[in-house]
Amino acid sequence: DRRAIVGHVGDTRLYKLRDDRIEKVTHDHSPVGEREDCGEISELEAMHHARRNEVYRDVGSEPHQPADPDFIDVHEIPFERDAALLLCSDGLTDLIESSSINQVVRRLAGQPHLVVRALIEAANTAGGKDNVTVVYVEEEQFAPAAAGVSSEVTRRLNAGQDVRCPAELASHMRGEAAPGAGTKSRRAVPIALIALVTLGTALALFRLRPAWLMAALREFAPPISTPGAITVPPTGSIAAALRGARAGSEVIVEPGEYRETVLLMNGVRLVSRVPRGATIRLPGSASERDAAVVAANVSGAEFVGFRIVGDAATPLGTGLRVSDAELSVVDVEITGAVNVAIDLADMARVNVVASDIHDNPGAALAIRSGASPRIAHNVFVRNGVSERVSTALIIEEHAEPRFSGNVFQGIGPGLFGALGEAARIALVKDNWFADSQDPRSTPSTVPRGRRGR
Repeated sequence: DRRAIVGHVGDTRLYKLRDDRIEKVTHDHSPVGEREDCGEISELEAMHHARRNEVYRDVGSEPHQPADPDFIDVHEIPFERDAALLLCSDGLTDLIESSSINQVVRRLAGQPHLVVRALIEAANTAGGKDNVTVVYVEEEQFAPAAAGVSSEVTRRLNAGQDVRCPAELASHMRGEAAPGAGTKSRRAVPIALIALVTLGTALALFRLRPAWLMAALREFAPPISTPGAITVPPTGSIAAALRGARAGSEVIVEPGEYRETVLLMNGVRLVSRVPRGATIRLPGSASERDAAVVAANVSGAEFVGFRIVGDAATPLGTGLRVSDAELSVVDVEITGAVNVAIDLADMARVNVVASDIHDNPGAALAIRSGASPRIAHNVFVRNGVSERVSTALIIEEHAEPRFSGNVFQGIGPGLFGALGEAARIALVKDNWFADSQDPRSTPSTVPRGRRGR
């Protein structure tokens, strides 16, 4: 009797897929979502509603304890061996109907990485501007069962459940306070499972760092099994493995510490088998001017799941240095860099996503003239604390960075003065500057938009 226990706050959704159905497990804590759940409006009408992004319950904008009333909804559901679970932000569900999501998952069943990438690409192709976050896990018998099965959508997991529309719903839509709204059932559950479903909204509650989130996701991460992949054992050399890798191949690094300089290669995916399990340090012969990881004149490279660490025993000048290169940096932790954690030079075309840049004496980011990176869904905490550096963030003129979904602590909007006016407006709208909000402020039950979540 396999079961899943999920905790939920906000409008991130959990779907269950089994047989030919896709079933919505969670209730949106939003006025528009409640109307959809009650059957007052259709899924398509909800997707296009002008106020679809408002929520009246979230994590991070107000102080909370997990056991607070009207906070975390808890669900316990069967998780059969021929089922799959899909967790996704509204960046996906605002643009892609659940029936289409069902079709994509079933077409790619048995290939979890492709499921996630296909859904994200579908949302972006449909005009996605919000963050698109997808976590997918399937049981061992789901792929065989999905083969050849036609799609059908079931609106709720419990088809016979009486979904009551609260009387206060109309006042929610007018923007008035509506005490007591939302599901009342909740139980004590492990905080890691609660964190899984609250996902991107809960960073502020747990010291503004995503390590707890990544720990939760590790439990559901599918194994890496790329044919022909090169595996680096704890006693091996990452640099040597990369030199022997061809474009299109994958180098998988076992947990351990690797004291070497890593040069990323064209079209090669370098990934830590256990997220944050492989740590890169500079060798003892390196100087503070050196970078631990370098990407120069490469394209199509990926760097996923590593820690880059510096300390008194193994000083670190720069964590990651990129010049004239195109690559993706995902789920990377950098700490202890005395000059800069991430240095993006001319012609750096980089996606830095879901990473943790913290406790660096030097600057968190240096974005040089001519660089055009995308910096999304990262956490920046306690950087630029050394007297040797003048700022925690460097953006030169003629740089064109895009920031979305990040948490900045100790870095205010004023440090982004090199950006154009439109970019600065988008910066404040799409990112959270932790120091700009007073956690002691009076809580409000009025629905609110994206800022501060």
